[in-house]
Amino acid sequence: MNLACPIELGDLAERLAGTCVGNPHLLLTGVNGLAEAQRGELTFFTNQRYRDHLATTQASAVILKEEALEHFPLAEGKGAIVCGDPYLAFAKASSLFHPAPVFEPGIDSRAIVEPGAQIDPTATVMACAYVGKGAIVGPHAVLFPFVFVGEDARIQSRALLYPGVVVRERCVIGEGSILQPGVTIGGDGFGFAFDASVPCHFKIPQAGTVEIGREVEIGAGSAIDRATLGVTRIGDGTKIDNLVQIGHNVTVGPLSILCGQVGIAGSSSLGKGVICGGQVGLGNHLHICDGTRLGPKSGVMADVTEPGEYLGVPLVKARDFMRQQVAIQKGPDTLKALQKLERRVAELEAKLEAINEK
Repeated sequence: MNLACPIELGDLAERLAGTCVGNPHLLLTGVNGLAEAQRGELTFFTNQRYRDHLATTQASAVILKEEALEHFPLAEGKGAIVCGDPYLAFAKASSLFHPAPVFEPGIDSRAIVEPGAQIDPTATVMACAYVGKGAIVGPHAVLFPFVFVGEDARIQSRALLYPGVVVRERCVIGEGSILQPGVTIGGDGFGFAFDASVPCHFKIPQAGTVEIGREVEIGAGSAIDRATLGVTRIGDGTKIDNLVQIGHNVTVGPLSILCGQVGIAGSSSLGKGVICGGQVGLGNHLHICDGTRLGPKSGVMADVTEPGEYLGVPLVKARDFMRQQVAIQKGPDTLKALQKLERRVAELEAKLEAINEK
């Protein structure tokens, strides 16, 4: 669905700091994928495997790099925007056609706001949301239905909390951060001490808190545990996918990316700009240095002190992992060759022994 008014190709190119190719007055009414786009719509091209789609797309305009222009037929009624990063440019263009929703400020009469809570007049608190005693909800923050904000928690300006989000006591959500449905911030960390005299797993009080930085986004169903003591901290600009588990006292550096089903055990720390592919698992008390990229399903059991790309269980550099996989695939043939060689050696040894006996 395209929500904004049409925009001219030349105007859009200027906004995106790109170069307009074709009629600058060509009207664009929306955005769509390369294969799905229709007349009047804008799309983008970055992946060479879709080059055939570029040649046949019905889109009126495409955002692409200059070298891809030769594969896009610039017929009448079509145009292009040439730029260095088409994907980023398309994201910005899409935001023009799909502007962020505007919410009516105020507190719904069906919301529950405890005495002592402070809610900015420009904030929006929808029906069935709960705001605990001493909590603060900042300017232009939005709480959807069934959001729980615990005692003394702080929701800073422009934060957006979708239905079912839980922010427990004393936790902080930074400016402009987005929490998708079902996110839990500040649940108890997984801390127990075994008492053999009972026997039982004795629960360690989780007395710390969680601080979410500015412009962080956390995907649906993810959980970030409160610290045992001190703070579990997520750095500014970090993006977290669905169903991610972050343990107590973890620190995630700014501008990091955690893909779906990542699990980080307690007291580990990630530096700036760390990328974790899907289902990456980190043990406790580990440190991952700035700029590290961990491939999908990697199992991290030791510190990573040198930036680069890593894969596997246990973790190795990506190029070494690829060599290992090649060796594994060649394993059956290598084994057959070795067995053949062993038989040949045995035959030669037998012949040599027979000669020596003579």
